[in-house]
Amino acid sequence: MESNETSNSILNFENSKANFIEGYSSMLTFQPVVPIQKHSISTTSTVPLYEKLKNWNIQGIEHQNLRTEIFKVLGNKQLFYSDLDASKEQQRLNTLKQLQSLLSEIFGKDLIHISDIKDDPSKILALIDCLSQFDDSSLLTKLVVNNYLFGAAVYNLGTERHHKLLPEIECGKLLGCFAMTELGHGSNVRSLETTATYDPKTDEFIMNTPVRTATKWWIGNAAHAVVASVFARLILDGKDHEVHCFLVPLRKRNGIDLLPGVKIGDVGPKFGLNGVDNGWIQFDQVRIPSSSLLDKFGSVTNGVYSSPISNPSRRFANILAQMITGRISISFGTIRSFKTALVIATRYALKRLQFGPSTNGPEIPIMEYPTHQLEIMPMIATTYAYDAIKLYLARRFMERQDENEIHVLASGLKAVLSHYITVSILELRRMCGGHGYSSNSKLHRLLSSVDVGRTFEGDNTLLLQQVAKDLLTQFKKEYTSNKFTGTLKYLSKNTSLLLSGLNPYTTNRRDESHLLSFQFLLDSMEFRSSKLLIQSAQLVSKNYNKTKNSFIAWNQSLETLLHLARAHTETMIISRFIESINNEKDAETKKILTKLCQLYGLYRIRMDFEFYRNSNYLKKGKARAIIKLIQELCADLAQNAALLVKGFGNEESLIDSPLGLEDGDLYDNICKRVGLFSDKNYPEPILKSKL
Repeated sequence: MESNETSNSILNFENSKANFIEGYSSMLTFQPVVPIQKHSISTTSTVPLYEKLKNWNIQGIEHQNLRTEIFKVLGNKQLFYSDLDASKEQQRLNTLKQLQSLLSEIFGKDLIHISDIKDDPSKILALIDCLSQFDDSSLLTKLVVNNYLFGAAVYNLGTERHHKLLPEIECGKLLGCFAMTELGHGSNVRSLETTATYDPKTDEFIMNTPVRTATKWWIGNAAHAVVASVFARLILDGKDHEVHCFLVPLRKRNGIDLLPGVKIGDVGPKFGLNGVDNGWIQFDQVRIPSSSLLDKFGSVTNGVYSSPISNPSRRFANILAQMITGRISISFGTIRSFKTALVIATRYALKRLQFGPSTNGPEIPIMEYPTHQLEIMPMIATTYAYDAIKLYLARRFMERQDENEIHVLASGLKAVLSHYITVSILELRRMCGGHGYSSNSKLHRLLSSVDVGRTFEGDNTLLLQQVAKDLLTQFKKEYTSNKFTGTLKYLSKNTSLLLSGLNPYTTNRRDESHLLSFQFLLDSMEFRSSKLLIQSAQLVSKNYNKTKNSFIAWNQSLETLLHLARAHTETMIISRFIESINNEKDAETKKILTKLCQLYGLYRIRMDFEFYRNSNYLKKGKARAIIKLIQELCADLAQNAALLVKGFGNEESLIDSPLGLEDGDLYDNICKRVGLFSDKNYPEPILKSKL
């Protein structure tokens, strides 16, 4: 949902063909990409191709020493293990012990710091890439909450006097939680109800939960945190200065006894991540010193409020913008979890034999069936595409040259990736049959860990609206100046095409060299984004002229707006994938990445045939040719499926699934995990419960 202020920035858009075309001759033109044909995969290099792919997908975030130390810590199987039969309470205790060990061994030895949010974000991304391979990501989630939500709030929103806490926070001596979400408000942070009222007599804030819906909810680390970064409304002399962040002590230093006025409880069992102690928190007139206000963007001195940002909306946006690390973390962790699921499902498909050409003859691996290839190979191709865009995002995040681009890209990627990956892992579970339904497969743990990513750090629908809003605002601004730059540069070549009509030869052309060319793939994605952007601007304007209400006009346009946001994000993904391939110097790596990019691009077009056909961009014969090429690419790449998933670079010791082990017989691995088939396998209570 968008405010009047937000929506009004795109409501006065003028629908005029003449104005669209005028001035475009002076705009930047698109530089053609040389088409790359299909190739066979050579394996003559001394370095195995899977090693090259592994290095390709972590370039810029290597930090091999850090990775080695992390995996060394995780290699302690006395502490770092999965217990599928553990109770919720035991899971949380295990995760707490794992967290304390990891923080001590990694952060305590100066291998990485909270300050790397600005000093070297690539270290944080390498950390997440490693930890997301362990178990169900409960450990990763708890670490991110402590160091990169709670700790990041202290670092980004606080000042020097607060930064003194960082050494104890990052090494686990001071555990904290991030108390933003409330029972009644999640995405709409600006409407939080917890209050922090200033008392001039004592120079204190009084933290209070005035109504039930103001109860802090889903707060990770709630059972163990000593301090919370609490988002609450700053009230001074009866005036509401909106949401700010405060440090509020919860417990005594023993980490157990609650302080007066603080109430904490557990929210109960969850869909997953039960190693994370999510709880609720209430405050009953809890007094904290005024110095507890994290005052980078707003402070109270001698009873007077001041801020370097006078506009409340801009101030609030700056406060939330400091939390971008969490959103990027979700994308990186989700991609790695997807890789783990694909390793498991692919290796299972290569070993699982079912049916064959003849009744009495040998059975064949299920990977050889075209229906299986058509499901799993586009997922593998998509993962490599996601690697390309994640590395671009990492680079931009480290450069910090365009904060708005980082925000839009991080928001769009988090929404697109987390949804696609959640749906895909559920399908991978089905593709592994009954064995995939077993908890031992690990697929259910991976599913629950990525599914919550659709809600963490902003609901996906809301994030897509933010992307659409930014695109429309940028479009209106640059349309007025007749010059499109940055992420909208592709409009320069598409707007006149949209208005003057499509070339019948291009819409009917179906030869392989054309359909497999990077030029066609990129043109198709950019055309879709351009058309949806213009349609969105026209639709919101039309709905506003009818209703004279920006809130209603925006909501009535949501279907098209969300389509726009997804299309733009996918355009960014393929453009960066193509860019990465064109910059690749190793011929062998370039060949297989090219095939993966061709499959990804054609598959995304296939998934939105409705748009392309309704827009007359693809004629029927061309659409059929695309379907045929997808089938051929899937069959071709399936011959290298084992190599491609090994190229993900997963730590083999952390696969933790009998279905996904690289070595050994599939059924031996399954039986070893389950145990021998005898009555002794059943726990005593189950045996005694027989009728």
